[in-house]
Amino acid sequence: MSSCGEALIAALERRGVEVVFGIPGVHTLELYRGLARSAIRHVSPRHEQGAAFMAAGYARVSGRPGVCVLITGPGVTNAATGVASAYHDSQPVLVIASETASGDAGRDRGALHDLRDQRALMASITGYSETVRAPEQLEGALERAFAVLEGRRPRPAYVGVPIDVLASEAPDPDAMQRSRRAAAEKTCALNAAAGEARGPSKGHCPSPANDVELERAAQLLQRAQRPLILLGGGAIDAGEEALAISQATGAPIATTINGKGAVPERHPAALGATVALTPVFEEIESADVVLAAGTEFSELDYYYQGRLPRISGELIRIDSDPAQLRSGAPPAVALAGDARTLLFRLARRLDSLGERDEGGGNACAAARAAALRAELSWWEGAQRHFPVLDAIAAALPADAIVAADSTQLAYVANSYLHVERPRSYLCPAGYGTLGPALPMAIGARIAAPRRPVCCLIGDGGLLFTLSELASAAQLRIPLAIVLWNNHGYGEIADEMNRAGIPPIGIDASAPDFLQLARGLGCEAVRAAALDRLPETIGRAFATDRPTLIELPAEALD
Repeated sequence: MSSCGEALIAALERRGVEVVFGIPGVHTLELYRGLARSAIRHVSPRHEQGAAFMAAGYARVSGRPGVCVLITGPGVTNAATGVASAYHDSQPVLVIASETASGDAGRDRGALHDLRDQRALMASITGYSETVRAPEQLEGALERAFAVLEGRRPRPAYVGVPIDVLASEAPDPDAMQRSRRAAAEKTCALNAAAGEARGPSKGHCPSPANDVELERAAQLLQRAQRPLILLGGGAIDAGEEALAISQATGAPIATTINGKGAVPERHPAALGATVALTPVFEEIESADVVLAAGTEFSELDYYYQGRLPRISGELIRIDSDPAQLRSGAPPAVALAGDARTLLFRLARRLDSLGERDEGGGNACAAARAAALRAELSWWEGAQRHFPVLDAIAAALPADAIVAADSTQLAYVANSYLHVERPRSYLCPAGYGTLGPALPMAIGARIAAPRRPVCCLIGDGGLLFTLSELASAAQLRIPLAIVLWNNHGYGEIADEMNRAGIPPIGIDASAPDFLQLARGLGCEAVRAAALDRLPETIGRAFATDRPTLIELPAEALD
């Protein structure tokens, strides 16, 4: 006889899950009984927040759901920040957690790890949250969770199972299959009723975008004299299709931070993630047609302008989330569906119109992009970081992955550092918390074990997830961890000074990061001169453990 916990792990394996991140506890023993008999790899972070961010890093790079296995109560609340960040950035993170025993749930009896309503707590930071009350409900709950993880707009999903249900006898296989089919049919029907362009999982319930609207979009782009393409995180895999439209129309291509790398940033038509910089921001406002795919027009992407762009021309929006299409920036044409599919169809329509020659479109896009790049206007203090980022770039191969934190160096890197491949730049763009870069880098390396991974993090942020250095060392992951040490919360200190507020609480650092890193099993070196930095990063990629490379801000001025 197998338990419901074992059946849950087997169900994850059937769905292609290859790795889970979590810390075992007394409430998850049956899940770990299942893991012991499974081919699924288990990775142990040092804190559940690390588990959620590792899962997010894995998801961002692989495009597949990252999975956390968590204990009741503190395991879930510890991971909540990482899950909320994944929600903000539309990343598919699955949280599997134990819950308080059915007889104690919600009764305030002081049960171990008890939360008043764990499912409701997770519902506020996920796209789907369900508690499995009986073994026969398990398959349906997982089907609905994966519908969200793989659906129109990926979001985190939560499935909780009370500890008594985890330990109960596994459901009958036939009953599980009936439950799965019923859940799939229900989800498909709901999606069809909502007019979604994608179903609950790949290939289910397709609903093609309106051909009339596609034709309107093609006509607008074909007639445009000054078009511009804007790609967000929802179009991260649609770079080839966007470039085909750029060829046909002469439109340069800008991206948001989450869309960074969708188009190789050294491509002649590419503007990179520079939408917050003048004159690219002004170009978005003045273009006669803006084609925006997979972006919600987030505050963060325009942070240094202090406002969202006011688009004066015609706006064409493509988004997998129909509710997002008219949020913030109302479009002239709204196309609901997968960005890659719709951009491909739009490119085909432009080809059929056939009035612009490919060479002319390429030359026009390249000329406009070059003119805009030449005039980029940076915020105060940004250029100080250019030599550091140039030295880092010199060490990064074309297939490198960069995980960036909330820190001054990374804020500049978001727009300045070139990325040549999609899913190669990981940033907590929406939620903007401190510390995710290190665990995201670990998850990224597990997703892509042959690709070099570099982490950009500040001293304040590193202290949030410092313990994950031990995780990376135990895993023998060769990360290059570039630590920008400005001795506390330097960005907040600058903001306080600009606002005329005496800096309070910003001196939060550590006296010796090198000793801390070595004590956790890492290599560690201080880079006091930039000319040696590329070599140092190169050595870090070639070793068998993480290397902390400290850059003291004052030594590099």
